[in-house]
Amino acid sequence: MKKIKKLGLLLGATALTVLAAGCSDSSTESDTGSETAGLDNYTAEDPLTIEFWNFPNFTGDTELAKGDYDKALIAAFEDKHPNIKIDFQEIEFTDGPAKLETAIQSRTNPDVVYDAPGRVIDWASKDYLIDLEDIVDKDSLLESAVTASSYDGKIYMYPQGVAPFLMGFNKDLLEELDLLDRLPLDEPNRQWTVEEYESLLREIKEARPDISPAILFAKSQGGDQGPRAFISNLYGSWITDEEVTEYTINDDAGVKGMEWAKMAYDDDLLGKGIALDGGESIEEFRSGLAASTILYSPGLYKPDAEGDVFEPLLIPFPNNSGEPELEYLVAGPAIFDNEDEDKAEASKLFVDFMINDSDWGKRTLLSTGNFSAKKDETGLYDDPELEYAETLSEFFGPYYNTIPGFAQMRTVWFPMVQGVLNGDMTPKEGLDQFVEEANETIEDAQ
Repeated sequence: MKKIKKLGLLLGATALTVLAAGCSDSSTESDTGSETAGLDNYTAEDPLTIEFWNFPNFTGDTELAKGDYDKALIAAFEDKHPNIKIDFQEIEFTDGPAKLETAIQSRTNPDVVYDAPGRVIDWASKDYLIDLEDIVDKDSLLESAVTASSYDGKIYMYPQGVAPFLMGFNKDLLEELDLLDRLPLDEPNRQWTVEEYESLLREIKEARPDISPAILFAKSQGGDQGPRAFISNLYGSWITDEEVTEYTINDDAGVKGMEWAKMAYDDDLLGKGIALDGGESIEEFRSGLAASTILYSPGLYKPDAEGDVFEPLLIPFPNNSGEPELEYLVAGPAIFDNEDEDKAEASKLFVDFMINDSDWGKRTLLSTGNFSAKKDETGLYDDPELEYAETLSEFFGPYYNTIPGFAQMRTVWFPMVQGVLNGDMTPKEGLDQFVEEANETIEDAQ
């Protein structure tokens, strides 16, 4: 098996959030073949131990709180495989990426981690992982999820959940201002134009000058996919080309989108987000200090909808090119190559269990608040907003989070947005500079 080498810069964490679901406690393992002879050498008295690290991804179960779900999932697996023991370590979104980097460099990394393609494919490109070709039925999964989870023709992360990134609006506030009919709730796929969006922001600002109609944030990398998707969608640009080989957001449509953003920022329609990151802007939305957020998702929606503070709505980005192009989340487990065949086989059994077990597979998915990456597993949530969001996979744009140098690209994005909003450079100058520097990160990473 391949030996782990020195790890470069890791990508930022993609936060997965909650959605609830109940399930029975009995479980039946999917048919993945018999255990290897190597695993038969272990017993309940002398088990093989593997290590599982996870961010707070499984937080939406109806019965089990944060951290407890992981332990219950592990206990159910160990009950079926008493010759395998799983040591669990929960890591946080704040410092978890750094802990993983340190562990990989010191050869103390886990066997299994539940994460997103940004980091996973970076690891795969450096030979840190084993491929999952023998346990993943790629034909049964959404093509977008398989593409995001693959490197050099092989799949390295088992995609369990997907979810689009959208905007969120405060329905209660818009009803109070008699502006709810300005949202495209009755339009096909809720599509709307930049002009319709701008008109709504101006009406909100006139009616409630004490709050931000929206917030274009640019303090740091936190949630930076939101502003990129927001600006690129306005007039039909995208961050990269279709093949995800180079950054192209400085095209005419991208520049026009940045020009509109600068105008709206100067007119106080997009708040003062230079001082805020994505998480802080979402809290402004949740606290009623902003009527909308440009960074939202089904997982973020559910706790807000259940919190009895306000009713949120999921809305795509305005787009004058005809339809939105959405960034999206993909999440699932991956297996590190720790040069131990027995641990690799045991890890595959655990990964297959959390994805495909007849009881715990679906329950684990629902605990993340995401939609299924399986083509035939739909209609999981009885909520009109989530039912709408589940239909949006056809609008997923090219998944560029796995492009070489992605982590370094993020460090040049938000300073450029700050410079444009502050007037230090024109929108075209800013995007031209960003594309030049971002494309250099691709070359530097190869």
